[in-house]
Amino acid sequence: MAKYPLIKSTLKDRLLGGHYVEGLPLPSEPQLAREFEVSRMTARRAIDELEREGYVYRVQGAGTFPTGKRFRQGTFRVRPFKEWARHPDHRTTVLRAMQIEATPEIAIVLQIQAGDPVIFVHRLRNAGDEALVIEKRYVNAALAPGLLDQNLNAESIHETMVSMGVPMARVEQNLEAVNLRQEEADLLRVPLGTAAFLLRRTTYSGTKRASYVNYWVRGDRYAFQDTFEP
Repeated sequence: MAKYPLIKSTLKDRLLGGHYVEGLPLPSEPQLAREFEVSRMTARRAIDELEREGYVYRVQGAGTFPTGKRFRQGTFRVRPFKEWARHPDHRTTVLRAMQIEATPEIAIVLQIQAGDPVIFVHRLRNAGDEALVIEKRYVNAALAPGLLDQNLNAESIHETMVSMGVPMARVEQNLEAVNLRQEEADLLRVPLGTAAFLLRRTTYSGTKRASYVNYWVRGDRYAFQDTFEP
């Protein structure tokens, strides 16, 4: 099983917990490779992802530094897909929809075994001619074996799974700011490195993780809003 997700998770916990002092470099890639008993390439991959997600930054010749603790605050709600699809100017395009074998990374997220069947859905949401949201979703295929037979261009995957008899009990989500990689930047038709929102969402059916999805949302065209009692 790939070890870099564990390294990434451990380093992220340390960064969020203030283990690394701002202004001082993290352990070098060779040091991390020795600590976790992996190759330098594996350690570098974990650092690369943390850099892409904005937790660290690199200074040539000096090392990798923490960007500062990310504080977790409050709750927020996101408009359901059915409300998005209802607007006459909005459309959703399925770029890919297929059954795949769970990679070690996805297996960890969905709490299944590597190689187990997973439904992968890659969609792009547009408002008029503007691409606004990229969706990459992984669904435990054992819970929703007929999902690929549905009209995924127009239907909410969440509501479709409920209609298939998969009760949805709980949603965990995390919203943060990131800089877009080349793949996402090309789909959203913005320059590489453009700031955007990354919404990660895990949906549970009972105690099982039914779905995990990443949404990349254009920061210059989207705002999140909520109302609550102080």
